[in-house]
Amino acid sequence: MNNEIRLAILIKGIVQGVGFRPTVYRYAIENSLRGFVNNSASGVVIEVEGPREKVENFVNTLRSSPPPQALVHSFEVTPLALRSTGEENHFSIIKSEEVGEKDVEISPDLATCSDCLQEIFDPENRRYHYPFTNCTNCGPRFTIIRDRPYDRKLTSMAKFPMCPKCQHEYENPLDRRFHAQPNACSVCGPVLKLLVAHNTHDTHSAYNFQTMDPLLATKKLLQDGFIIAIKGLGGFNLACDALNLKAVQNLRGLKRRPRRAFAMMMPNLQQLKRYCEVGIEEEKLLLSSAAPIVLLKKRSCDFDHISPDNNYLGVVLPYTPLHHLLLHDLQGVPLVFTSANLADEPMATTDEEILTILEQKRGIVDYALTHDRDILHRADDSLMQIIPKNNQALTIRRSRGYTPKAFTISNPLASFTLSYGANLKNTFALARDHRIYLSQHIGDLDDYRNFEYQESEIKKLSSLLEIHYQKKLGDAHPGYENFTHAETKIYHHHAHLLSVIAEHDLHYERVLGVIGDGTGYGDDGAIWGFEFLTKDATRLAHLRYFSLPGGERAIYEVERIAFALVYESTKKILPIENASMLKAMIDKNLNVPKCSSLGRLFDGVAALIIPKEALPTPIEYEGQAAILLQKLAEEFTTLPLSSFYPASLDYAPMICALLTDLENGVPLSEIAYKFHHYVVDTIITTLKQALPEANPEALLVSGGCFQNALLVSLLEEKLSEHFPTLPYFRNVLSPINDAGIALGQQLLH
Repeated sequence: MNNEIRLAILIKGIVQGVGFRPTVYRYAIENSLRGFVNNSASGVVIEVEGPREKVENFVNTLRSSPPPQALVHSFEVTPLALRSTGEENHFSIIKSEEVGEKDVEISPDLATCSDCLQEIFDPENRRYHYPFTNCTNCGPRFTIIRDRPYDRKLTSMAKFPMCPKCQHEYENPLDRRFHAQPNACSVCGPVLKLLVAHNTHDTHSAYNFQTMDPLLATKKLLQDGFIIAIKGLGGFNLACDALNLKAVQNLRGLKRRPRRAFAMMMPNLQQLKRYCEVGIEEEKLLLSSAAPIVLLKKRSCDFDHISPDNNYLGVVLPYTPLHHLLLHDLQGVPLVFTSANLADEPMATTDEEILTILEQKRGIVDYALTHDRDILHRADDSLMQIIPKNNQALTIRRSRGYTPKAFTISNPLASFTLSYGANLKNTFALARDHRIYLSQHIGDLDDYRNFEYQESEIKKLSSLLEIHYQKKLGDAHPGYENFTHAETKIYHHHAHLLSVIAEHDLHYERVLGVIGDGTGYGDDGAIWGFEFLTKDATRLAHLRYFSLPGGERAIYEVERIAFALVYESTKKILPIENASMLKAMIDKNLNVPKCSSLGRLFDGVAALIIPKEALPTPIEYEGQAAILLQKLAEEFTTLPLSSFYPASLDYAPMICALLTDLENGVPLSEIAYKFHHYVVDTIITTLKQALPEANPEALLVSGGCFQNALLVSLLEEKLSEHFPTLPYFRNVLSPINDAGIALGQQLLH
């Protein structure tokens, strides 16, 4: 007994809903220890007693080998007095504590694990073909939680009492489903149902929906070219046969997306590799528990009707048992897989919402495969890509699979804070102590339904995380929806820079940031977007201002930007519609706001280079012109370049040289590539000029323009060449576009 010790251990982080207690139990039993483990409002609480050597082995094993889906933030060990053997003679898992301040992390939703996948395709298994199979290593988490601690009664699974077999698994510490809160089977769990729009039976009488299995009916409908709404983890998706051109065209009409790319769901990795280039890091992302959509380079033009404007496909693999079963039954047919909403409003999450869409769009989409497990938090699919230069991820949308995982910072925040984020691609953030919680994708706040969704989710998430914020932060743009609510205003591009600092928890006193995006309000009232900033937001350099004739209208009619660039560079008149009016507007300074935006420069150059029939007026979606310009540049293969555009933040010499190239018949792909090179060369030249004044300890890059894989690859290559000893950081797991703004805003609390 003299060699025995007792320790109390408190583990904080993502430690509930990931199989932590059964792992602790197993390690304790293996070492013949006494004590207990339970979930508390603060995390996992353990008391363990036994021979010193075995207790230390237990602690070391738990530190080095926690459950695979856990994320440990802190591991606190405190010595305790021994208990008598008669008082405690075994190790047990005891009931969760629900009192005290809630400080436990919530797990994101997890893609189906290999064990569950094997079960749903095993005819001898009781979960054969059950579409809601899960365990402690996979399944819904964030999207079904109502409150903490993470127990079944506090989730949307509360209305499904477990059958005896499921209850036995749930109570068996050695079972994979021990305390798996969504645990269920076909006897006791959620069930599928096919919703049919009113009067659709008359049109499609060949289908006997009353007797047909909903999954089988969905398969048949997809095979016959129908568009189906399918309820997933975080909302409904619209799906159709990706090889059926008519179905895809109908879906484009429904979503009002004539050319914008759709995401696809491929049955498996092997089939995906036939259509796309998949590197090691991309494969890891696709197969990860987060299972995001990943942008992949096309191998062929087989799916140009899915993604006509660029050289990439956004692809996701099945991440729920329902998806796996459906894609398996379709025998290799890939699906178009896009959020079930109209235009830019929030994705449908309830039967009532999806029935509204079915009724509005009857004849285009008439069916919805739904189920009775409620979605408590909407979560769109996340979207990522891998940048080839360093095989590092770049996040475009951070939502399902990542939210609400916190970003951890070393210096604690002084108060509980809410940051509202940006107006476009909105996310908000809640922060306390050392952690910043970036919300799931909300959307563009110009649509009042997204604004209402933001308000609703702020209430739900602040309650769930117990962050009763005392301070509200927002963008300095006076026209943004949350401007009047925010007590502290942060300039857009400063927040971009700070988002990199927050994600990587940087402590440099001096940094130099390159921010490139489309629109952000500057402290001079102009529209900024190609900025060289210090940590305290000092603006060391920026793109020469140019006019936006008609203001916001120029963002959609990008030939107006082309006109302004040419006129303000050369005084030449570009022969386009309303040229004389545009000239007069610029000359008289009437409704021509000034901007230094890299995104708008991309738009203007695209309008100069890309044939009119390929670039619609107005553009269909944000970034379309820049995406087409990137696609064109990637078609240029005659490297190295024989000539370059002058590297300068004064764009005029570049515009003059570009116009000369057009007159001389230089291939358009070469001109597009040279423009990308011009942007990179200008960044390098400006950084060299700014170094003496800034004396930075690190270089940072952020902003939506750097979603362009070609641009980022060229830039990172040049940065390593010209600044090999200067640390370089950009957004990796936080969105590099406006969806990361809320994260950066938190550092100015």
